[in-house]
Amino acid sequence: MTKSAHKRQRSLEFHRDHKFQPLRAGGDNTSSSQLPLGFARHDIYTFDSYIPGSNREPADALQGIARGSGHDNIYLWAGRGVGKSHLLQAACNLAAQSERACAYIPLRQVDDFTPDLFSSLEDLSLVCLDDVDELAGRDDWELALFDLFNRLKDTETPLVMSAGCSPKGSLIRLPDLKSRLSWGLCYHLQPLDDHENMAALKLRARERGFELTDQVVEYLIKRIERDTRNLFRWLDRLDRHSLEAQRKLTVDFVKEILEIKA
Repeated sequence: MTKSAHKRQRSLEFHRDHKFQPLRAGGDNTSSSQLPLGFARHDIYTFDSYIPGSNREPADALQGIARGSGHDNIYLWAGRGVGKSHLLQAACNLAAQSERACAYIPLRQVDDFTPDLFSSLEDLSLVCLDDVDELAGRDDWELALFDLFNRLKDTETPLVMSAGCSPKGSLIRLPDLKSRLSWGLCYHLQPLDDHENMAALKLRARERGFELTDQVVEYLIKRIERDTRNLFRWLDRLDRHSLEAQRKLTVDFVKEILEIKA
């Protein structure tokens, strides 16, 4: 029997309220046709909706792994708002579309779970752990992650991780685990420049069903913090205000909203 035939069909869902919930694993109640459903609510996080800027190489590497053409682990690190979570969820979306069993686990919610969360993940085709540095200093979680590394290696299951620092700079205390963070490919993601942020804003707006003029985008870029997470949060606010007021997003209207939120 091939390795893929051993993969138990299981998916893990990230719900609308951003609270991660594990679905029941395998068995009679999970079919391969159901695998994409765990990520259907978050199809905005795709590679098509990602502006890579200077991060084309890691984005391409992740797409290869999501399609099943690579077995290397991937470690992404960068500050906030650079797109780490977007890339990990995009990888899971792409894998799920191919009916490959996968899991996206946001470890910022680690306090809501126990290390048993990592059990049987080696049965999947792809595992993505977001904010793995959240486990630093938690001895039970570090041991669980160390064990997961070894199990995934045995089954040749790719592991994609994100963190706010490099493997060398990690505060993980278990030496053998810290050394494993460097297994595979390691990429330092770079922030987008102003031109790329403008393109990302306009793309996100189109995905939400409206257009932003160049004048509005330029006005925003000059007045708010420029990491993509903050820009997209402001875009959500502007969209809500536009719908509530039944007004188009002009520079004057955006100025009013920014003054209200100041």
